[in-house]
Amino acid sequence: MSPLEELGDLRLGSRPSRRSAARGLDDLRAIPWVFAWTQTRVNLPGWYGLGTGLASVDDPGTLHAAYNEWPLFASLLDNAEMSLAKTDRTIAEHYLALGGRPELTEQVLAEYDRTRDLVLKVTGHTRMLENRRVLSRAVDLRNPYVDALSHLQLRALKALRGESEELSEDDQHHLERLLLLSVNGVAAGLQNTG
Repeated sequence: MSPLEELGDLRLGSRPSRRSAARGLDDLRAIPWVFAWTQTRVNLPGWYGLGTGLASVDDPGTLHAAYNEWPLFASLLDNAEMSLAKTDRTIAEHYLALGGRPELTEQVLAEYDRTRDLVLKVTGHTRMLENRRVLSRAVDLRNPYVDALSHLQLRALKALRGESEELSEDDQHHLERLLLLSVNGVAAGLQNTG
């Protein structure tokens, strides 16, 4: 569902996306894996599981007090809030659909909704990045451009994965270039690589 395998072919870093040719979780490298999730606009490593953890606390007032009194907890929630703000649920759903596992898509999106709602509740904010106006404005200004690049990336991924045998060598090269350019553009537009 992410462009992880394609990123390994694009020679973006000094190391491959996996430690060996095996396809197990133990062979993944952390940086390309997180970068790939960033590209999907899901940003899963920045928030996944946090909502379930927050929901397990019986007294929401305790969490709000902890946010106001514990710098480490406040930093954790502020970082998760930034990841959530840079997540685009609609685009993320398209990437997640590439995996062909609707139950997994539903699980990830349900956790996104839970985490988003609880982060807002615990921080006391009415919207993401409410207390960071400059960052909020920058994200809002960049999103339309990043959205367009994400849609181009999705188109390139679908074409490269689905019709590889039918593509001419020239078309394959153009799609790979489109993918590389969209990866660079999305990373620049989101102002982080994971």
